[in-house]
Amino acid sequence: MKIKMLKRFMGQYMILSLFVFFLVFSIITGFIFQIRKINEYKGQIAQINNQIEDTKEEISKLEKICKSNDLESAAREQLGMIKSNEIIYADSSERDN
Repeated sequence: MKIKMLKRFMGQYMILSLFVFFLVFSIITGFIFQIRKINEYKGQIAQINNQIEDTKEEISKLEKICKSNDLESAAREQLGMIKSNEIIYADSSERDN
């Protein structure tokens, strides 16, 4: 009688065990996928933090330039800017050399 009961429910046990295996496999692969994504995001965060630090350094350099030199003199010397009412004379002897 016990053997007949085992044979009768053997298919159900197999289906149930396959379902449990599939469920566990899905959960494990989901965790692995999430861990990979987390590591990828951590790398992106590190890159963005490096960009932020570089930008902060650039800003501090520009602030030092603006503080150490007059803003107008920095614009004239580094950017070659002139005032709207100025006339610039170019020395042609310097151009020939």
